Amino acid sequence: MPSDPVELLTRLVAIDTHNPGGDEPRLCALTADELRKRGAEVRVVEVPRDGAVGAYTLATWGTPRLLVNAHVDTVPVNLGWSGDPFTARVGDGRVVGLGACDTKAAIAAILSALDGGPTPRDLAIAFTGDEERHGTVMRALLANERDALAEVERAVVCEPTSCRAGTRHRGILWIDAAIGGRGGHSSRADDEPAPLADASRLAVAFAEWGQRQRDVGPLGFRGMCMNIAKLDGGVAFNVIPDEATLTISVRPPPGTDVEHVREQLFSLALDVVPRAQLAVPMANPSFHSAHPERFSPLLGVDAPIDLAFWTEAALLTAAGIDCVVYGPGDIAHAHAPDEFVPIADLVRARDTFAQLFAT
Repeated sequence: MPSDPVELLTRLVAIDTHNPGGDEPRLCALTADELRKRGAEVRVVEVPRDGAVGAYTLATWGTPRLLVNAHVDTVPVNLGWSGDPFTARVGDGRVVGLGACDTKAAIAAILSALDGGPTPRDLAIAFTGDEERHGTVMRALLANERDALAEVERAVVCEPTSCRAGTRHRGILWIDAAIGGRGGHSSRADDEPAPLADASRLAVAFAEWGQRQRDVGPLGFRGMCMNIAKLDGGVAFNVIPDEATLTISVRPPPGTDVEHVREQLFSLALDVVPRAQLAVPMANPSFHSAHPERFSPLLGVDAPIDLAFWTEAALLTAAGIDCVVYGPGDIAHAHAPDEFVPIADLVRARDTFAQLFAT
């Protein structure tokens, strides 16, 4: 008999894994115990990150050709909760709690789906941390577990999709530009570098580049979503700034090479402000399923959806593993006060995974 996914979800919500600062290893240890009870070979690996400790759980049966993944971390507690975010509340056909939707419901559905059916064949399940910030744990999993995952051809990455299959989303590229000067009294402004003016010119150049890309990309994902996110510098009206910084982001469409976009923007920046010092805190690839038809019709790939948010399916696809994104809950309820997942979604996902694992 499958275990109750609501009871499992309640236990998962009770472990605080908000990122940064939550206890990913504790939740990974709990999932490892549950997976061992279900006959898997399991290991938990801790991953240093940002002065904290992340973690992943990897469970395998046979020689995995299918990987199912969900992330264990959540965002921090938002304002406006009507109760304790770490005490799940069940009622009105839903489970309320931090991470209930994104993505502890998927973890509960996966664990419950492993009960009562045949022993899975050639399956890997990975529960990973740090999805909500930098993806260091998924990258560590792919680096550390090359041998264990060498034969994996397909992956289901769990995110809240209302139990529909997502097959495309944008990438993310974040660029910082630092422009130095010498500073000084504003009476000398005609003779000194003007970092803020240069940073502003660069911001305009980036914005105009973004406007020229408005028709780039497949239908449904036109444009690069150029965002002039932050322009900073200076201390007072009568002081020449000694430095200015500009932060931008773009979200390249599915099928776009993020590295090529980075090269274009670096070249533009150095043409406009040659002394600009450029850094890339984040460069996440875009995602599209190469062969969605290879996934079970149980996942609804006959009517796939586009995703407005980034997922770690992009990292798996870049590693040569074809993916779809699927899971219980609606992304509109993730990261919000009184985050919840419909119990009907939780049960539907459990049943879908049970059938997937039995094939």
